Amino acid sequence: MEEIVRILKACEEESCSCVIATIVEVAGSAYRREGARCVILENGEVKGILSGGCIEEDLKEHAAKVFATGLPRRLYYDFRAGDDEVWGLGIGCNGAVGIWLELYDPARFPEQARRMSEDYRRRLSARLPYVAVTVLSSSDPLAHPVGERWTASEELSAEAGELRELREGQKAGRVKVAKDGAELELLVEHVRPAAELVIVGAGEDARILCEMAKQLGWRVGILYHATDKASRQQFPHADELMIIPRLAYEQADVAGKSVVVMTHNLELDREAVRQLLRANPAYLGLVGSKYRLEQILSYIRKADPGFEDSLLEKLYSPAGLDIGAETPQEIALSILAEAAACRSGQSGGFLRDRKGLGRRFQAHGQSQGQLQEPSHV
Repeated sequence: MEEIVRILKACEEESCSCVIATIVEVAGSAYRREGARCVILENGEVKGILSGGCIEEDLKEHAAKVFATGLPRRLYYDFRAGDDEVWGLGIGCNGAVGIWLELYDPARFPEQARRMSEDYRRRLSARLPYVAVTVLSSSDPLAHPVGERWTASEELSAEAGELRELREGQKAGRVKVAKDGAELELLVEHVRPAAELVIVGAGEDARILCEMAKQLGWRVGILYHATDKASRQQFPHADELMIIPRLAYEQADVAGKSVVVMTHNLELDREAVRQLLRANPAYLGLVGSKYRLEQILSYIRKADPGFEDSLLEKLYSPAGLDIGAETPQEIALSILAEAAACRSGQSGGFLRDRKGLGRRFQAHGQSQGQLQEPSHV
């Protein structure tokens, strides 16, 4: 989302346009799910991927017509017959995807561009979850034009019935509703705030973890006491430097956030674990050996008789998934993967062992690149 916002800002400054391609429906196996996006520039360059590069070339051909007409387009790619080589794309997935192409052109369509840029900026800066709704088709384009957007809390949308057709656990999808007397087809998306990571530490491994988390689009704060190490020079990519008095971890707000303790100082680590577990983090990873963990837990139980063992459910130590990590970069990768799995409520196991259910692909077009023109714009 951060890259999309940067591209839209550049288009506005340079008075140029782009096409945003969004997956609005998926059936069976697909490289990415509903809500995934890529951007197609006027020169044909594609920023981001929807299919691992399998359909992007075809998307560019259709995007050229969107640039020319200004009208959105709907495409369907269906490879469930198991013979996708007939299209010369080799998508390698036994599934189908529906993709919506929408023009962003601040020069020709300034109001439409303003709505789009506001939508994506809000998604990027959101600190609370909400639901984003985009009109894909409408029986009353005067009242609800294609491309219209609005937002709502998840509770309000559920009450209005806008989410009932999404399968359990689905973060985005296409639904049909009646609103103000109009029949609308909507793309409904659960927008979650960017993952937030608090790193307790100021060493080189903390810097690497910070940089890798930022590459994932996470918000990162560095939590440490005042030293030369906890500086902007050491952490230029951090969103926030949270400088506290030494051992005063109770001052930090980590509720609902992922926390990684990696000071490599026994006194600092054990106090960080003891105090921050009480602050209800979503995940608390402690870097170190199991022997070190036993030392820390032994200290906590002696120093804090009121400490409840149930709090340890949020503690992961040694931190990280078991990927055989050796280098600081590999260790950071394993930690971020574990934190992401906990945030999503997943086990972090092999995808090949995961069992999933597809759903019927409700689309009029069934072949590669088949086009459905919008009935109302």
